[in-house]
Amino acid sequence: MKNHRRILLAAVCALAAISPAYAQTQATETKDYDNPDEYDQTLAFTPEAKNSLPSVRILLNQITRLLDDQRIDLIVEVRNPPGNGTFTFTVNGVDISKKFSATSRTLDCNGTPGIVYRANAPMGFPAGTTVVSASVDGYVDTRSITVYPFKLNTPNRNFILFLGDAMGTAYRDASRIVYKSVLGPGGQPNFVEGFFSDLQEMDKMPISGMAMTYSTDAVVPDSANTAATWSTGNKTFNAALGVTTMDGDDCEWQPTGPNQANLPTVLDNPRVETLWEYMKRKYKYATGIVSTADITDATPAGEGSHSANRQTRFEIARQYLNNPFLNGKPGFDVIIGGGTDQFAACRNDGLNLIRGFQDQGYKYVTTASDLAALNPASKKVLALLYSIPGNKAKSNGVQCNLDGNMTVAYDKLGLVRPASEVPTPFDGNTDQPFLDAMTKEAISFLSSGGRPFILMVEAASIDKQSHANMASGQIWDTIEFDKAIGVGRTWAAKNGNTLVLVTADHDQSLIINGVSQVPQENYVDKNMSEKLVYNSPGAGEQTATYFQDSSANIRSAYPLISSSDPNGTGKATGPEFGPFQNPITESNFPNYVDSDGDGYPDNVNLGTTGNIRLSVGYRSGNHTGSSVPVTAEGPGAFLFTGYMDQSDIMFKAAVSLGGDTTAGDVFVKTVLLNPMYPQTPGKNPLRPNQ
Repeated sequence: MKNHRRILLAAVCALAAISPAYAQTQATETKDYDNPDEYDQTLAFTPEAKNSLPSVRILLNQITRLLDDQRIDLIVEVRNPPGNGTFTFTVNGVDISKKFSATSRTLDCNGTPGIVYRANAPMGFPAGTTVVSASVDGYVDTRSITVYPFKLNTPNRNFILFLGDAMGTAYRDASRIVYKSVLGPGGQPNFVEGFFSDLQEMDKMPISGMAMTYSTDAVVPDSANTAATWSTGNKTFNAALGVTTMDGDDCEWQPTGPNQANLPTVLDNPRVETLWEYMKRKYKYATGIVSTADITDATPAGEGSHSANRQTRFEIARQYLNNPFLNGKPGFDVIIGGGTDQFAACRNDGLNLIRGFQDQGYKYVTTASDLAALNPASKKVLALLYSIPGNKAKSNGVQCNLDGNMTVAYDKLGLVRPASEVPTPFDGNTDQPFLDAMTKEAISFLSSGGRPFILMVEAASIDKQSHANMASGQIWDTIEFDKAIGVGRTWAAKNGNTLVLVTADHDQSLIINGVSQVPQENYVDKNMSEKLVYNSPGAGEQTATYFQDSSANIRSAYPLISSSDPNGTGKATGPEFGPFQNPITESNFPNYVDSDGDGYPDNVNLGTTGNIRLSVGYRSGNHTGSSVPVTAEGPGAFLFTGYMDQSDIMFKAAVSLGGDTTAGDVFVKTVLLNPMYPQTPGKNPLRPNQ
C-alpha cells in the first residue's frame, strides 16, 4: 500500500511542478503534498511486534554525543513490566533513580502494557564516556554516551551559521555561473575561458568540506531532522526537531499527523539541548535566528524547539518564548523572519505570543523600514516581516494551514518570471527587506555592547522554489544568500574572533545542462505552450504544459532525453517537445546583464547581451540523499575540511567557541592563504580589514 501511495504522490508532485494552479506560492500549505518525503514520513512508523516478555529500553540512539553539561532527557520504556519490579537507573554506577517519575500506559498501539520512566534533563555529564544503565528485576538496558570537554575561550568568540536550504553543490555552481556571468565595469566579462575574475562570497572562504546528511530512519532527510542534527550534535528521524528518537506512543499520531488531541504524544520524545540553548544557559551568549521563511519553519525551529513533528507550529512559537532548557525564558534575543500568524492571529488557544515578547522587553516590528529604524543597540528584537492577509489563515489547533514565508528575492526585485514560473505574492507585505539587510541588523543587535553571540541565517526559498522546479526563483534566492554571507564575512573580518560557516541542510535534484538561447519574447510568453501526454514507468499517464522557456529549465515532469541512442545508432532518444524547442547546448557561456547596477542579474535580453542563459534541470521536486558542501572561515575553520557527518558541525563549532585552535588557525593563515602557494583565480579570501 505504501509503495502505491509513493507512486501516486510522485505523480502528483510531477504535475505540481508545472501547473500554475498547483504551484507553490509564498503562503503555502504547511501540509506539503508537493514533498512526498515530508508527507510520507507520517506513514513511516513501524510499531514493535507485541511480545509478552518484559523488556527495558533507554530512549537514546546507539551513537549519542554531548558536550560537557549539555542537557538531555532520560526516558526509559518498560514493556510488560514484571509484577513488583524495582526500577533502577545509574550514571557511571551512581544511582539517580529518584530523579525519575513513572507513568503507566499502553505502548506501540497494540495494547502492550508499559511504564514510562522520565527524568527531564536531570543533569549534565562530565567529559569522557558516560555509561547509563536502566534495570527492572534483571531486565537491563545499558548505553554509552560520548561527552566532549568544553571550556569557554577568552576572549569570547562568535559563531555565524549561514544555511542555504537545499543548497547542494549544483545549486552553488548555478548561482555562481549566473551571478558572476554579468559583464563587469567597462563591459568586460567576469567569466572567461572557464575562469572567474570574482567568485561568490561563499566560494572565497579558505576551508571546504562535505557533510553527509542521513537521518536515523532515511537516506533522504528533511529540513527538520537536519536542523536538529547540526544544532544538537545528535541525529534524529525525519520531521523531528530537537529530540533523539521515536518512542512507544508515536504510533498514536504518525498515521494522521499532529493535532490537538494527540499533541502530548508528539511532545514527549526525549529532548536534547541545542548549541544555541547551551551557550545561552551556561555562558549568557546572545542568540539569534534569521530566515526568509515563516520563522517557525523547520530550519529556524531547529535551533530552539523540541517536537517529534515540525508541523506543531504553535508549540514551536511558544517554545521560542518559553524555552524548556532556559527555565521558561525566551530562547533567542533576536528573531527575524516571516510569519506573524503562528504567534497570534491564527492561534485558537488564546495566547498572544507577540505581546508576550513585548512584555519581556522585545522591540516588535513588521516592516523593513521599521527594522532599519531600530536603535542598533536594541538587544531584544522580534521582527515578523510577512503576515497572511485577511482570514486566509486557518488553525487546526497545532498550526496555521498557511506559512507566512517572505516574498522571494526574484519577485522583490520586480523581475519578470519565465512563462512556466509563478511569482510569489506580496499579499500587502510590500515593505520587506532582503536577506543581507536582515543579516546586518541581526548582527548589529546581537553584538551590541560587545556581547558574544551565536546566529543562524537561512535562505529558505532555495528549497521552496526548487520543490516547484522554479529555477529563476531558486537561483536568485541563492544570489541573495551570497550577499548576506558577504555581510557576515565583512563584519567578522573587521571584528575578529568569529567563525563563519556556510552549508546546507540537504541537497535537491538540480543539475546543470549547459546554456540555452530563448528570445525574450518567447521566454516570458505564457500564451504559447504545448500539452505533453506521456507514460511514466510506474506512474502511468501524465500530462505537462511545456512553455517556450522550458528548454532553458527542464522540469522534473518533462521526460528526460539523451543526445544519442545507447545502442550506438547515433539517433537521439526521447520525445520531441514541440515546434518551438530550442535545443540546449554545452558550448558557450551565459552573458547576463545588470542594467540597474543593483548587483543582481536582470534575466532579460538587452540587444545581444543577456541572450544566453544557464540551462538547468530537475530530476524530481524532492530532496536527495547527496552530501552537501561546507565552507568555513575564522577560528577553528580548519576543522571543517574533508568528509564529515552533519552532526559533527555542532561539535566542531563548539571547539571554535571553547577550544584551542591556534595551530590550525596559524596553518590556514601562513600556508593556505600564503600567496607563495597556488591560489584559485577570483578567490582572494581576504576581506578589506584583514
